[in-house]
Amino acid sequence: MRIYSALAVLVLLFSVSCSNNGQEEKHFDLVTEIDAVPVSISEILNPNNVIKLKDYIVLQNAVDAAVDVYYVYSCPELEFLYSFAHHGRGPEEYLMPSVIKNTPCNILGFKDHATDIVAFYELSDTAAVLVGDSKFQSPDYDRFFWEINLIDDSLFLVKHQGYKRGNRELWSLKSGLKDCVPNTFKKLPDKLGDNYYTIFDDYLISANGDRFAIVYNFIDRIEIGEVRDGKIKIETALGAKRPPKFHLYGDDTETEFSVDRNIVRYENLYAGEDFIYALYSGARLDDTEKNHSSVIEVYSWEGEPVQLLRLSTAVAYFAVDEKSRTIYGVNPEQSPDVILKFKY
Repeated sequence: MRIYSALAVLVLLFSVSCSNNGQEEKHFDLVTEIDAVPVSISEILNPNNVIKLKDYIVLQNAVDAAVDVYYVYSCPELEFLYSFAHHGRGPEEYLMPSVIKNTPCNILGFKDHATDIVAFYELSDTAAVLVGDSKFQSPDYDRFFWEINLIDDSLFLVKHQGYKRGNRELWSLKSGLKDCVPNTFKKLPDKLGDNYYTIFDDYLISANGDRFAIVYNFIDRIEIGEVRDGKIKIETALGAKRPPKFHLYGDDTETEFSVDRNIVRYENLYAGEDFIYALYSGARLDDTEKNHSSVIEVYSWEGEPVQLLRLSTAVAYFAVDEKSRTIYGVNPEQSPDVILKFKY
């Protein structure tokens, strides 16, 4: 790991022009380059997420028939312990699971979008034991619960979204909808008309305790807030105040895949106890999906830029152990049989 001199920092300083979408400049005075330590794994899987629990690293497998979804490794040794959550339709089998973020200790939660089952497992060195499950179903036929974060007990902060409309919402398994906050760029659907899809102002949400951060896929913006008194409060925002000009689906002057020409701003997000970690791309969608990103912006919970981490190897998904100052990442397109460790 090398920290650049003050002169090099000025050369490599990551900033966004103040003329771009009316936003103020973001400056990271500290730029750090981090070398990857690849740890080979012998399990045959296609990882599409990495989850850090108290004592374990868990990889989610992009499931095929007759394989388990979750693979559990010791932390920090990264020794394989076991897999669980079989792909199927039987008891404790799942078809389209998506991780629930911000679960406590060694609890792994996920929602099976095929069955609307929310399940929580407690992990140990030898097994994952189901400790609770229930139904969590959207009341709208054209929207789904994505980006689910557990805030407290059975209270979820979610992205409730379909192809054409969506909101940030707070839901209780016991009493239903508690609060709703419209998407930030409210005028975009009217501006784009029939060409509007939620992919254009799509975002990621990651929570830690009752605090959360939001970053946008195609818009260079980060928002920070808190769930307080049963309400979603967005308290700080940094970056673009309006969206860029998008390449649309089926544009008369472009191919039907012209949406791939849009620039990806943020590919992934992790909310730590101390800081917020946002994986920045800056490349076209088709390039990002193939090669992924190697720059992590670090922010304080007050919205101040803290540090820019430049990874020697790109990652698609990552998690952070702040106590040991270690980033765990995977890049399924480049290295599906490797967990990448970065000490910062």
